[in-house]
Amino acid sequence: MVDDSKTSDFAINRRKLLYTSAVGLGAGLGFSIAPSIATAKTPTRGGKFVVGVDNGSSTDTIDPTNIIASAAVFASYQFGNRLLERTRDGKLGSELAESWEPAEGAKRWNFTLRKGVTFHNGKDFAASDMVYSLNRHRGPDTKSSLAPLMKGIQDITTDGPHQLVVVLNTPDVNFPYLMAGVIAQPEGEDPSKGIGTGPFILNSAQPGLRYSFHRNPHYFRPEQPFFDELEIVVINDDSARLSSLLAGTTHFASKITPKLVERVKNMPSVKIDVADTTTFYYFLMRTDQPPFDNSDLRLALKYAVDRNLILNATQSGYGSIGNDNPINSVYPLYSALPQHEYDPDKASFLYKKSGHSGAIELYTSESIFPGAVNAAEIFQQTAAKAGITIDLKRVPGDGYWSDVWMKKPFCVSYFGSLSTENEALTMPFASDSPWNDGYWHRPEFDKLLVRARSELDVEKRRAIYHDAAKMVQEDAGHITFAFAASINGLAKNVQGFMGDHFHGEAKNFARCWFEA
Repeated sequence: MVDDSKTSDFAINRRKLLYTSAVGLGAGLGFSIAPSIATAKTPTRGGKFVVGVDNGSSTDTIDPTNIIASAAVFASYQFGNRLLERTRDGKLGSELAESWEPAEGAKRWNFTLRKGVTFHNGKDFAASDMVYSLNRHRGPDTKSSLAPLMKGIQDITTDGPHQLVVVLNTPDVNFPYLMAGVIAQPEGEDPSKGIGTGPFILNSAQPGLRYSFHRNPHYFRPEQPFFDELEIVVINDDSARLSSLLAGTTHFASKITPKLVERVKNMPSVKIDVADTTTFYYFLMRTDQPPFDNSDLRLALKYAVDRNLILNATQSGYGSIGNDNPINSVYPLYSALPQHEYDPDKASFLYKKSGHSGAIELYTSESIFPGAVNAAEIFQQTAAKAGITIDLKRVPGDGYWSDVWMKKPFCVSYFGSLSTENEALTMPFASDSPWNDGYWHRPEFDKLLVRARSELDVEKRRAIYHDAAKMVQEDAGHITFAFAASINGLAKNVQGFMGDHFHGEAKNFARCWFEA
């Protein structure tokens, strides 16, 4: 049960939650509006690559246990490596771990680590460093957003200098995905100094302004990186960030908004990369409070949303429509459910069946995501055709996550990119999850998640997730109307970049180069 008195604490850490996924925890199609960004051309070395990113402030840290802002996330991918990395098809690939395998029915996981890897301070990377790095996310005083996911770990030990052993409390076939989110750092060093094994070595960090790096000559992938220098510049304003790319001041601009894309996508000096993601936008109903403790009313509102209209009007068609559950085709174990289509007659029938009357207040703010207010306005109009009156409450962005989200009965929200089907269903909907923002508690649903974690047969696990997603779609408090696209801009001469479905764009910079 989520303690309502603690929701302000959860809200304080919401940005951290949303960027946990960005550090590596969540297979649709990525595409370029311009000619393909990833090509078969021969890479060339040299040059300084300048990156413009949003969401940075002077209070940011690059300590991996307390990274919140996306600017710091981008920096972490330059100096750090994880045991594993998420590939574009949604699977796991090797990074610092050469191999990994389960034992005891996935209750024990054995990782064989790479040999010959060195930290930026010259220390050899060993399994003991990984024990140290993992335990920093588990301690009683940790500030890590990964801490709730680490609760399933019983013990972490070594079996030699390059063998890591993790024993879990219960079997979990998804556990290795967590290893794509933990940066390896040397034991005994200040973790805020950005010392890792990554492709670039940190020269200086000015939180809220810039991060400067130079090429790691001893990187374990000797062909990478191709750039001699890399600089991350914080440009929080969307228009200014795009303008810096157009002016040639930067070579990469993160998070181009859909409306800005339409203005620049045909300009010859830039190319736009678009990839589907697992980030989803939704109208949030607290199922523990009237009137949303009424399942007929919840379902009526789900049929009162014109998802296609909202997607086209607020996101210029980028992304994909939602279906009132967090699993979309980006996930490898996706299984399609019948689409909740806009049906004002059905919505009207269910609304009358619910017995509710009077206006329903819906809180929204421009700060939530681009188009959040417009989405609520469209919902108000389409619901009216079903005889449902929605009263919009537009509020300032300041304090939204502490005073509205998980407090007001009905509001607009979004969930950052989630890594696996288990994570996507557990974090927003499990009864014991602090991020269960709809206060939806179903013991039978929780049991499905437990079954799925221990099911080694992929198709059986897919079927369990299908059933769990169906329960969410029909009964939970999320009206999921859209999945966001990841939209980034690059200078025309940048080669090797590939969009990422799980917001891991920053890990691609070591693979990029300037076309001669």
